Amino acid sequence: MSTLYRKYRPQKFSEFIGQDHLKQTLVNEIAGEKLAHAYLFYGPRGTGKTTLARLLAKAANCPNRKEGKFEPCDQCPSCLDIAAGRDLDVIEMDAASNTGVDNVRENIIDGAQFKPSRSKYKIFIIDEVHMLSTSAFNALLKTLEEPPAHVIFILATTEWRKIPDTIVSRCQRFNFRKLPAALIEEKVKAIAEKEGVEIASAVIRRIVGRSDGCLRDAESLLGQILSLDLKKITAEEARIVLPAADLDKVLEFLKHLIDNEANEALKIIASLVDEGANLEQFAVDLIDALRAIMLFKIGRDEKILDDFSDLAKEQIRKIAVALEQNRLVFMMESALKRRAEMKQAPVPQLPLELFVLETTDGGEGLQTTDHGLQTTDNGLQMTDHGLRTTDYRLQTTNHGLRTKKTTGDKQKEKTTAKIAAEPTEKKYDLKTTLGTIKERWAETIGHIAQKHPSLAFILKTAEVENLENGRLCLGLPYALHKEKLEEIRTKKALEECLNEIFQEKIPVACRIAAAPSEEKDLAAVAAQFGGELV
Repeated sequence: MSTLYRKYRPQKFSEFIGQDHLKQTLVNEIAGEKLAHAYLFYGPRGTGKTTLARLLAKAANCPNRKEGKFEPCDQCPSCLDIAAGRDLDVIEMDAASNTGVDNVRENIIDGAQFKPSRSKYKIFIIDEVHMLSTSAFNALLKTLEEPPAHVIFILATTEWRKIPDTIVSRCQRFNFRKLPAALIEEKVKAIAEKEGVEIASAVIRRIVGRSDGCLRDAESLLGQILSLDLKKITAEEARIVLPAADLDKVLEFLKHLIDNEANEALKIIASLVDEGANLEQFAVDLIDALRAIMLFKIGRDEKILDDFSDLAKEQIRKIAVALEQNRLVFMMESALKRRAEMKQAPVPQLPLELFVLETTDGGEGLQTTDHGLQTTDNGLQMTDHGLRTTDYRLQTTNHGLRTKKTTGDKQKEKTTAKIAAEPTEKKYDLKTTLGTIKERWAETIGHIAQKHPSLAFILKTAEVENLENGRLCLGLPYALHKEKLEEIRTKKALEECLNEIFQEKIPVACRIAAAPSEEKDLAAVAAQFGGELV
């Protein structure tokens, strides 16, 4: 049994779904006999590049195609042979495994000199063309620039920016896009119906969600589910192939985070490890749940909750009401970041554990008081009664976000003032003065550059601002630099170097300062590479 994406590959333009903006241009060229000598199809995988290339080849060489029409007959020997991949006049080449100049000469350049054996055109379809070597591109260039009248080139790639401009400029370019979820869902349902299998709607939606806009991925996932050899497939059966979210556990995990119960959330992670659960899948399901909460919170149609049970829907609604929007955004960003780290983590559960600490009162930027949890960055406060907003809101400025106090009731003002008055950071008594640090800052950067060149480059953009509670406060122009310096390893390396120079431990704190002028920025870059700004 062939794979579904081969079995149901479109054989006519009318069967080809999506990419209407490209299809219309191509059919007009075919109907008007105005075919170009070279095409470049580029876009994400599984979006129909090779399929459309074959349809173009069939239509161009079909002897039964009527004048002014574009559809191939799909019955003549030429159409049947192209569909089966055995037509001698349509040469398909995988550039990923034929990268060298000799491959291009043998398979393309030499073959292009001979006329087609029976068809009007000799058509070369080169898949993943960006994989060709520089010498292979150079060898192909002359033939592509002035090809024989009987030759058409169709270059397909997922990374067109790696193709030399000299090649790109000689092609008609067609940008393939990811397919809308509705089209993929319709196609999956149609295939399941033809295969005589009834599949639950929740399973189909999960297939579509996992395909990420790539029809071939959706067809491959559907093929795996159909391999269960059942006439009716529910979410429970599909769980064997498509691990479904354990929503109860995900939502329980989120509730502990919102209530700042870090220890309870960590226990859930530990239980997942003990059960041998797929932690990466749990992270994906966590992100899906946060996304559903976000879309529901901003007023999107409740269809976003269709994949969840009634109990889960009710829990999501409660979380959406309780969770402040800017804290939700922070949790989403943290989850995405930690999910990306899971493949390289030496301890699989470590990124999830760090996510817990970041998003509860164990995280940086959060301060604990007798009144509950108050964040210093996002204006949220946890009280004995749950989550509520303080009288602070985020306000956009030219340099990012800052907090602005708005009018609130007197009780809120008293509570906020009391919390703000309480000490939140440990104070350090330093012998080194701010003046000494500024005087020796260039020496400090030079010393750090010997061990950590990239760290020294960041410090060249930093401003030594003050010593606050015994902490050296550095102003940085870019959030990316601030995040880098706040990484545990980076901060530890910086503080060790400061200790070597000033003979005492100097803790470091960072903040975003005003962005530098363009001239100053360019001068810093030039100095880094041993030059100067003229």
